[in-house]
Amino acid sequence: MKPKHFSKPVGAKPPLLRRFALLPTAVLASVAVANAAPRHTQTWYVSAAAAAGGDGSSSAPFNSLAAVQQVYGPGDTIMIEPSPLSVPALDGGIALLPGQRLVGDGPPVVNFIAALIPDGPPVAVSSGLSSLPRITNTTTYLSGDAVELASDTVVENLVIAGALRGGIYGQDTLGVRLTGNDVSGFNMSGTTGFVVQPFCLEQYAAGVANCAPTGLPAGWAGILIDTGTGRNSVSISNNYVHDGACGDGIDIRGMNTGDISVDIEYNFVTRLAQCSSVRTIEGIGTQVTGTSRLRATLFGNTEANNGSPGANMDSLFVNPAEAGVLTETIDHNVYMNGIGGASTNGMEFILSNGSANAKVAISNSFFQNNPGDMLEEFNRGGAGSRAELDLDNVIVEATTFTGGLPVYGDPSGAASSPDNTGECLGIGSVGANDTTILVMTDSSFTGCDNNGIEVTNNHPVTGDGVGNPHTISLDINHSTISGSRYYNLWVNDVTPLTNLRVMVQDSDLSVSGSGVAVAFDMQPGTGGTTSSQVDLGGGALGSAGRNCIFGGAIYNLEATGYNVSAEHNWWGTASGPPSNTVIESEPGFRIDTSKFLQQAPSICSTE
Repeated sequence: MKPKHFSKPVGAKPPLLRRFALLPTAVLASVAVANAAPRHTQTWYVSAAAAAGGDGSSSAPFNSLAAVQQVYGPGDTIMIEPSPLSVPALDGGIALLPGQRLVGDGPPVVNFIAALIPDGPPVAVSSGLSSLPRITNTTTYLSGDAVELASDTVVENLVIAGALRGGIYGQDTLGVRLTGNDVSGFNMSGTTGFVVQPFCLEQYAAGVANCAPTGLPAGWAGILIDTGTGRNSVSISNNYVHDGACGDGIDIRGMNTGDISVDIEYNFVTRLAQCSSVRTIEGIGTQVTGTSRLRATLFGNTEANNGSPGANMDSLFVNPAEAGVLTETIDHNVYMNGIGGASTNGMEFILSNGSANAKVAISNSFFQNNPGDMLEEFNRGGAGSRAELDLDNVIVEATTFTGGLPVYGDPSGAASSPDNTGECLGIGSVGANDTTILVMTDSSFTGCDNNGIEVTNNHPVTGDGVGNPHTISLDINHSTISGSRYYNLWVNDVTPLTNLRVMVQDSDLSVSGSGVAVAFDMQPGTGGTTSSQVDLGGGALGSAGRNCIFGGAIYNLEATGYNVSAEHNWWGTASGPPSNTVIESEPGFRIDTSKFLQQAPSICSTE
C-alpha cells in the first residue's frame, strides 16, 4: 500500500503565521480587581542586564522578577528583555495575575526548520541568538516553577531553562495561551508530576495479572496544566520542549469536575530523560480522573529521540481513569527513535481503574523505530469502561525489540505477558464488562519485530472489577500488516468474552516470518466467546474479502469455537490456499475458503 503522505489540510494556517495569531480583545482586556476602582493596564520591562534601581520602564527596566511582582496588576504586560548569554537568567520565578501577558521581547526565540520526514510538520528549534529573554527558578518559591499561570494569561517567546520543578504550570487557570517558548532543563528536583493511574497488566496465563495498585509516578512536565473545576480552554503551540532533566514534555490533567478543551499544535518535544526518582516519563500526556472531561486536539507535533537507557518512555500518553471522559484527535504527528526499555511506546492509550469512556483518533501520522510496542490500546477499567482507537493513514515502521510468544504460540516461546513485547499495535481487553474497539483504515504496519496486531482478552481473578470483558471489535480496511516476525494479526481469547467482532477487507496480511499470517486462538478450558463473527470475506459482517493471505498460514487454533469466513481472498496461487496453510484444530468449526481470488488485488505489496 502506498501511503497518502501528510499534506496539510485545506484552509489551515501556516505554522509561522499561527505563531503570531492574536488573542481576542476580550481575552487581553484588563481584569478589574473585585470591589476596587478600575485601573489602567501597564507594560513593565524587566532585564537581567539592567542596573539596580530601575522603575520598570523601557529605558530603566527592573532587574529582577521579584521587583515587577511588587507593582504589577491584573491585565498588565510584562516584557522580558533579551540579555547576553554571559549574564545569568532572571531567577526566582514569576506568578502571573489574571489577564496578564508575559512576553519575551525581541526576535523569536524559536525558529522552524524542515520536517523530519517528507511532507511532515516543521520542527521547532532554538533560535541560536546570542542575546535572549531568559528566566528560570532555582528556588523553592512557587514550588520551583518558573511561571505560575492565572486565568486568561499569555506566555510567549520566552526561554525558560533549568527550573527546579516546571517551566510553566497552571492550576484551574482558565483560558491560557502558551506560544513560541523554548523550555528546557526542567525538573532538576526530580519531582513527581503526572501519575499513571492504577492498572493491571495481563499475563498469558488465564486470570493472572501484575497490578500496580498505586499507579506509576512520572516526572513533572516542562508545561503542565491542571483543571479540577470549571470549563477551561487552553492553547499550547509552537513551543520547543527539550532536554528535560527528569520530566514529561507537555501534560494536561483533568481532575474532579473539570471540563477542558486543549489545542496542542506544532510543538517539538525531544531529548527527555528519566531519572531514578520516577518510573516513567511522557512526551505529551493527557489524563482524566473523577468525572472530568477532556477534549484534546493535537496537530503537527513532533516527538523524537526521547528517553534514556532503560527508561519507560511513552511519547504520546492517553490515560482516562475513574469516571472521566476523554476524546483526543491526533493529526500530522511524527514520532521517531524511542530510547529506553521494552515499555517505550510511540503512543500508549490506557484506560486505568474505573469506568472511563475514551476515544482516540490518529490520522496522517508517522511512527518509526521504537524498542517496545509502537502503539498500545489497553482497556483495563473495572466497571464497563469503553476504549476506541481509530487509525486513518497511520504509518508504523520498525519496532526493534521482540519479546517472543507464549509456550502455546507458534513457534513456541517463553513470553509470560503480551504487553511490551514489540508489537506494532498491542490491544488488551482486561476490564470487567469493557468494550474495546479498533477501526483501522488506509494504514500500514511493517517491520514489526514481534507481532503486527496482537489482541489479548484476559480478565484477572483479582483486579479490574467483577465480570468478564464484554466486547472486542476490529474493523480493518485497505491496510497493510505485513512481514511481522511472528503473526500479522492475532486474536487470543484467554478468558471468557461476550462478543467478538472481526472484519477485514482489502488488506495485505501477507508474509510472516514465523509462517503464521493470521490466527484466532482460544485457550482450552479457560477462554470462551458467547457470540463471535469473524469475517475476512463473504461473512455476516459484509467483508468483500480481497485480502492478501500468502507467505503464511491462517490458523483457527485450539478450542476456538469460531467459524471464520475467508472467501474472495488471494492466497498466492490461482488455485486457492496451498496445502497446510489453513489450519483448523477444533472439529465442527472451520475456515471457509471455498471461494478465492485467482489473481492478486492491488493491495498486495509483496509476493
